[in-house]
Amino acid sequence: MMATILTLIVLAMIFQGVLAVINSILDTVGVGSMLSGLPVVGSNLNLIWAYLFVVISDIGGWGYGASTEILGMGEFGTDIGSALAITAFIPVKDAALSALSKGVAR
Repeated sequence: MMATILTLIVLAMIFQGVLAVINSILDTVGVGSMLSGLPVVGSNLNLIWAYLFVVISDIGGWGYGASTEILGMGEFGTDIGSALAITAFIPVKDAALSALSKGVAR
């Protein structure tokens, strides 16, 4: 259980680093604001990047100790489930690092 949580926290850290690079490149090219302004794509852009991150890095089949497949969609469902888990663990990662830094500071 702890290994699963730690894996998702590390993947959230790596994904945030990749996301920062992608956003920087898109802003340099001038397409970042255009993409975020699209009605459906803009609000789900982080999930789209997370899905592409999972597909390119081929981490969807890891399982994290439990099945991440959603709606019986096979490999696509597993990739979407993994992308959702990574995206959902970004605030958990922030909270864990904040608690860790407060504990070390004492």
